[in-house]
Amino acid sequence: MDIKVGFVDNPRDLVITSADEQDAVVAEVEKFLTSEEAGSASTLTLKDNKGSVFVIVRNQVAYVEVGSSAQRPVGFI
Repeated sequence: MDIKVGFVDNPRDLVITSADEQDAVVAEVEKFLTSEEAGSASTLTLKDNKGSVFVIVRNQVAYVEVGSSAQRPVGFI
């Protein structure tokens, strides 16, 4: 599944390919973006399939697009 993160004042976006479930990622991102309490974290950590870790700062996020976790068929129909 691809996770695409767009940033404020930046024309490029970050694409992360992850094996995590779509529902779990959506819940984690929604919690990260909506909780602005004093004790809540202002960063989100995401891992890709290759083991790379991405730390994202809440104030710089413009949008997050979470792709489908279903694989596309390959070949002719």
